[in-house]
Amino acid sequence: MDVALVGLGEAGFTIHLPALAALGSATVVGAVDPDRSRRDRAGAKFGVPVFAGFDDMLADARPDVVLVATPPDTHSEYCLRAIAAGAHVICEKPFVSSVAEADRVLAAAAAAGRQIAVNHQFRHMPIFEAVRVEARRIGDISFAQVWQLMDLPPATESGWRGQLVQRTLYEAGIHLVDFLVALFGERPLAVSASMSAGPGGGSADAIALVTLEFSRGRLAQITQNRLCAGPRQYFEVRAETGDASLRASFGGRSRVSAGLYRGTRPHLRFDYGASGLAWSEHGSRRTVLARNPRQPMVMATRQVLGRSLEAFRTGEAPPTSGADARNLLAIVAACYQSAATGSRVPLDAETDARLSTLRLGNVSGR
Repeated sequence: MDVALVGLGEAGFTIHLPALAALGSATVVGAVDPDRSRRDRAGAKFGVPVFAGFDDMLADARPDVVLVATPPDTHSEYCLRAIAAGAHVICEKPFVSSVAEADRVLAAAAAAGRQIAVNHQFRHMPIFEAVRVEARRIGDISFAQVWQLMDLPPATESGWRGQLVQRTLYEAGIHLVDFLVALFGERPLAVSASMSAGPGGGSADAIALVTLEFSRGRLAQITQNRLCAGPRQYFEVRAETGDASLRASFGGRSRVSAGLYRGTRPHLRFDYGASGLAWSEHGSRRTVLARNPRQPMVMATRQVLGRSLEAFRTGEAPPTSGADARNLLAIVAACYQSAATGSRVPLDAETDARLSTLRLGNVSGR
């Protein structure tokens, strides 16, 4: 299929174009960015036609699919314009800025007979896929934790991310929410959340603590701390089943440990995963489940793009559909509402309707 990319920032240049270049099912017929230096860089490295304007690209390239990789407050506009031009859409996360915007995009796509896919690629990395597969093999998960620890205070982040007020959970944390929904295989019944800018104050959230309630008394927790001066932990997972604890750690991991387990059993262990590691634990026994390859973001995005293009061709559902991404936005909106009110928020039709216009991200100065 003929694919056009809108947005040649770091994600577009370092993830999307390399992923597309490795797909035999895609031909890049255009790449759009108003920044000339970005256009020149993409054209020189990948040999793709570049355009300063979106409409010029549509008129000249006539793509089958438009991949939207611009800041999230522009996603809705580009999705609607791409659909109006007859293209399917693959959108970067977060999908759009509100549930109401998602509904408008989905309605336009349905009316035009086009599909929307969203690049929630983390669940497709080998380490996170291995945890999900092992959880299904063993049986029900009773409890899961995901966490992200980074030294990235709001005031130090540049670009469009630095302008977000609702920032931590909405922008990066939506990956964590998506993974938990995929892991439990259902939408949560309710959420409870607390968020803080930290001791220095400010308008942007830097710390998020979230509890998700699933059916049959199963629970999950999300911890995000962007004020952590210790080692960076971008995406860590622990899922508890009746037979084992399932773990995943995204990022480089190389560790030698020696000592006693609870003072009774000696051990010597070497852990290694250049880009991430998944394993199961039962007492002091550990079994490696998977390791990420190099460039796991490109690999996982390539999987999402390839499977999405195949879904567009066949009419099947893409790996993360626009409807799936819309439901993730509803969960995140409920988390922000819970943090604002200090109350548990059920995820039902009434909450969806009440929070549908809540604008997530809420770019400062607008």
